[in-house]
Amino acid sequence: MSYHREAQYTANMIEIKKAELSEIESYKRIFENSPLYNHYFKKGDLLEKVLTDAIKAGEGYAAVNRNGEAVGYMSMKASDPTVDGLPCLTLLGVKDTQRGRGIGQMLIAFYVGVMSGLGFGECALIVNDWNPRARKLYDSLGFKLRRSFEDVVIGGWMNHILVKKL
Repeated sequence: MSYHREAQYTANMIEIKKAELSEIESYKRIFENSPLYNHYFKKGDLLEKVLTDAIKAGEGYAAVNRNGEAVGYMSMKASDPTVDGLPCLTLLGVKDTQRGRGIGQMLIAFYVGVMSGLGFGECALIVNDWNPRARKLYDSLGFKLRRSFEDVVIGGWMNHILVKKL
């Protein structure tokens, strides 16, 4: 399913637009120096595969600054079995030099807006124990814990499904 909806956030001069395969290298750089990158994507080609699959499916979006630089990335699905079939924010990242400027909040607001516009009553995301900064952001935006499960990639850590009522 494609959710072609673009948004512009003029206060921060950020535009959210469909991700393009031709920009995949710039999207990969967004995740460098992040907990997600360090735990999952540092070794191998998993990040490129995840990005490529999402972009080809029409599920990837980039936050681009006024200079045309990708400073954030997200992908979302209208239904994900991992979160009981709810819409899910499947990947979110903000370039390390741009963190703390509200770009993550803009991407999440875009996701919530798309899913609300499609008529869903709830939307979900998954956050890991090893990413407390992300958890704090999601909690502040009204996401509530639905359930937790052990991380199958990195044993010993917990993943938490957070859900927001729309």
